[in-house]
Amino acid sequence: MPGHLAESVQVGSIVRVPLSGRRVRGWVVEVSPDHDGPLKEIAGVSGSHSVFDHALLRSLSWASQHYVAPMAVLLSKATPPNLPKQRHETPAQHFSEPTRPHPLLSIARSRAAGSRLPTQALVGQWQALDWIDSLLPVVSGRQSAMVVAASAAEVSKIASKARPEFGEALVEVSAEGDAAITRAWEKSQIKGMLVIGTPRVATWKIPGLSVAVILEEGRRAMKERQTPTLHVRDFLRRRSLMEAFTMVFFGPTPSVEILSTGAQVTMTGNRAWPLVEVVDRSTEPPGGTLLSERVVAALRAVTDGGERSFVFTHRKTVERLVREINARLGAPAAGLPSDESPITVGTERDLAALAPVGLTVAANADGMLLGSGYRVTEETLRQLARLANSLAPGSGHRMMVQTLDPDSELIQTLRRGDPIPYLERVLVERARASAPPSTEMMAIEIRDKIPDRADVELKQLSGTDVLGPLELENGKRWLLQGDLGRARPELRRMVSRWRESGSTVRVDADPIDL
Repeated sequence: MPGHLAESVQVGSIVRVPLSGRRVRGWVVEVSPDHDGPLKEIAGVSGSHSVFDHALLRSLSWASQHYVAPMAVLLSKATPPNLPKQRHETPAQHFSEPTRPHPLLSIARSRAAGSRLPTQALVGQWQALDWIDSLLPVVSGRQSAMVVAASAAEVSKIASKARPEFGEALVEVSAEGDAAITRAWEKSQIKGMLVIGTPRVATWKIPGLSVAVILEEGRRAMKERQTPTLHVRDFLRRRSLMEAFTMVFFGPTPSVEILSTGAQVTMTGNRAWPLVEVVDRSTEPPGGTLLSERVVAALRAVTDGGERSFVFTHRKTVERLVREINARLGAPAAGLPSDESPITVGTERDLAALAPVGLTVAANADGMLLGSGYRVTEETLRQLARLANSLAPGSGHRMMVQTLDPDSELIQTLRRGDPIPYLERVLVERARASAPPSTEMMAIEIRDKIPDRADVELKQLSGTDVLGPLELENGKRWLLQGDLGRARPELRRMVSRWRESGSTVRVDADPIDL
């Protein structure tokens, strides 16, 4: 570090360094007065901001080990796309005191007073957004809060609700584009802000972070698909330990991973989702229509009343259901999500952009339980709860669930509106099956060029049971299970070597699909 840069270089600084005749970006992860051997000088410092501090660096280092990923990849996730500029502190604002009672308000007041709290799991409906002003005590005390939602559409909706109360203390991270993301990152560096964003904000440095609220952490969008397969839930839990902020997981169905940590569970209302009407099809003859007469009559009544409906199904039956509804109600009653039809037929991926409707229908709840993988029961409840919470507020609005087994635990749980007993049983079943969270799992996929000794090397990893390989198109897949802590350092070296030899390697920590 040349003398003229001594005042501007710190942990988290972005620097330019000479490498093989060119200058490349680097990050400062340590500053030490001692070194051995000749060193090249840093060519310069980029920007005036450090993009991480010691605490965030420790969490990123943990993620690099846990997800078997290069450290530079994790550091880049904490860095805005463009070089950040220094922002001046915003003047203090006057915030009104929240008047509506909510469990989150008690958490925020405790944090504003300096109290330490364990991980919280709020079970209920977040879509009404009657909780967002509960974070005002945190921001009023010049501390920051973070809200993470799965999609940009949901971030925009939450931010629109929060803007009248929080004003200039609001940071919305929903837009794409390097310039917009960088401006949001710069504003988030001011203490006393409410940062609302997609999962990308989980790796951002937020000075004075006091409370982080994660909405429906079990959704697939909360985990990255490509290496590193970072999960917002696990990474922010690690950060909360390093930075002493309070984690709040909010949604109708907390994951069993959250329950296994001993999180403090609180119901935010009498039910975690609205009332559910069960349609028993067990007495109907086989080979009939996809929808019962009772459901069709309900769809007709809602449509005649000028409201919209959503029919939830598997992607393979979407078009067939559209044809059946139009044949029974008359075209163009039903259509795909891109249509303007009063009845929309779609899958879970269509729920994020769905405006609140008067009726939702689960066409085949039993079939959802026939999927593969150890998460299928938890996933089914999560998706059905999310479908129920897509209803608009108001009397007469309901969800209808078609089933051949109305007395099953799943259907009874939907009727009660309380997921915890059901999920606790799932947690016990997972432990009996030696499935996460009672043990660790990791999937390794190698494509293009399979190293000669890959199978042998994987099966020699310490403390690890290895299943596979499973033949893939142009590749192979292995499943690792056990206490993977001892295996990860060795696995990192193996993966690095394989990639350098030309193989495409994907490491999926805690895979959702097996």
